[in-house]
Amino acid sequence: MNAKLKKLVVILAITTVFLSFTDVSIKRTFSDDISGEIDLFTQKERYNGKGPNTPSDAFGLGDVVILYAFVTYNAVPSQNSLVTFHVESPDDASFDLAVETNASGIALVNFTVPKKCVNASDVFGEWFALAQVLLGGRVFQDTLTFDVNRIIKLISVRTIDENLTHRTSFGIGGEVGLEIALRSVSMCMKSTMLAIVIQDELNVPINHLEICDFEVPPNEKLVFLYCKLHIPKWAHVGTATIYVSALTAQINQSGVPYCPAISTDFSITLFEPLTLAFHDVAVINVTPSATSVESGQPLYVTAVVRNEGTEVDGFNVSVHLDDVLAGTLEVATLSPYFKATLNFTLDTSLFDVGNYTITVSIPCLTQEADVTDNTFIDGVIEIKPEVPTIIHDIAIIDVDVSNNSIYIGDLLEIYVSIVNKGTETETFNVNAYYDSLLIERIQVNTLEPAAQVTLVFIWKTNSVPAGFYKIAASAPVSDDVNIEDNFYVDGVVEVRVKYPPLLVHDVAVLTVLPNSTFVYVGGVVEVFVVVKNEGDFVESFNVTVFYDSEVVGRQFVENLESGVERTLVFQWDTQGVLEGNYTLHA
Repeated sequence: MNAKLKKLVVILAITTVFLSFTDVSIKRTFSDDISGEIDLFTQKERYNGKGPNTPSDAFGLGDVVILYAFVTYNAVPSQNSLVTFHVESPDDASFDLAVETNASGIALVNFTVPKKCVNASDVFGEWFALAQVLLGGRVFQDTLTFDVNRIIKLISVRTIDENLTHRTSFGIGGEVGLEIALRSVSMCMKSTMLAIVIQDELNVPINHLEICDFEVPPNEKLVFLYCKLHIPKWAHVGTATIYVSALTAQINQSGVPYCPAISTDFSITLFEPLTLAFHDVAVINVTPSATSVESGQPLYVTAVVRNEGTEVDGFNVSVHLDDVLAGTLEVATLSPYFKATLNFTLDTSLFDVGNYTITVSIPCLTQEADVTDNTFIDGVIEIKPEVPTIIHDIAIIDVDVSNNSIYIGDLLEIYVSIVNKGTETETFNVNAYYDSLLIERIQVNTLEPAAQVTLVFIWKTNSVPAGFYKIAASAPVSDDVNIEDNFYVDGVVEVRVKYPPLLVHDVAVLTVLPNSTFVYVGGVVEVFVVVKNEGDFVESFNVTVFYDSEVVGRQFVENLESGVERTLVFQWDTQGVLEGNYTLHA
């Protein structure tokens, strides 16, 4: 871009001249209008600027910026709509680009952040972008801003002793201590490889250190890192230089610098070699599983801690909701520049309903170099009142019948017992079946939780063929948590054919009873005989009474109805009967 040129206009479509319209009938409207909308965003996923006037994540020198504009009209993507993109840099230069939307309603343009030879910092700072489109006689627009800077920047490096005091001379054969400060302008975590090299007075590299996958927190939070490097005895005495570089990845993974290297000098002396140890741990990230949970639901909190010192350390990590301890986990050992991820499970039933600030902290270590990053305040978590769990669960607990064997045409009673095992009052239908055929359907109205009801179904078997049938019942309910107990099979009922009864003639002597069991010869004994018609017809017949084989007497019974008894009285005159014992029968 020409340094003297304050405005560069690039027109990709001739029809973009609508930007210069002065017709007062065109109303400039932002994307919250109900009929039309345009959303401007970049390719920087997670923080890409989606939403009205929302900023995007930062870009670096030489980065390609892709601007997307999503255009809708009446909530439908608008195709072939001309969109103008206007971009302004911090040095007041600006340019415009215009392009049509595709079938998805998206227009996109891209440009590269310039690397100015004279003063690259001219492009550092906040850039402004605007996209606007004409829909139905109205102009709709959206804006975003993004920073251009060194994504990761090395702020400082200084040589220090064991007391963190700046020191400029270190004895040969000992160690030199370093404090490195860096920060990131990104809105999310960025990973870097830190490369540290010492060159002696003759520019001979005498030692180096690489720290891979070092994550730098977002939003320009300053990070302090502590290192130590050995000064070999073959190093030249005199002024040495330490260089620190921050790369996007390791060299064998195509890593390139985020920013210019920084350096500092110190003196290598023949005397006072130092042995150094720096203790420093930090909480670098905290992520809750949710920002709002019901009381009683578990809240999962993930915390990432890092050893930013030179020694292996062990420590406890605690999470608090406001000032109340909610959990503690131990990191037994953590090597220098390594991370550990801790997963906390918090019992929210121990806390009252309300809003709480999540804080994760590490107690200060002995002689810790930097305690400012031992505490990480994440944000606010809401604990809401517990919403009762809605459970629909209707169960058939018994099916019984009045008889296991019936004749065709008989009525069979089927008893179905049902209980509401859920939490809601239910209204539902209950069906009774023989095999898979419906017998009857009965509606149950407003059955309360834990309540039980027994229904009586009547099976009319007039048209049912003879056979064996399974009796079952079902009670289907929407969203039932256990559908297995919505169906119940009782057993088998036999339905039989009923044949006409067989008609018979049947009379019976029920009793033969004398009025006395002892009599003198010549005396008279009264004999009472009871007869009954046990057949199906009206009968007339003779009844004869005997003593042994001799006849006592005979009487005629006329028209004895079915099921009727009659008592007959016989007179036994014993005149001429020899003395002895006799059996009376009829």
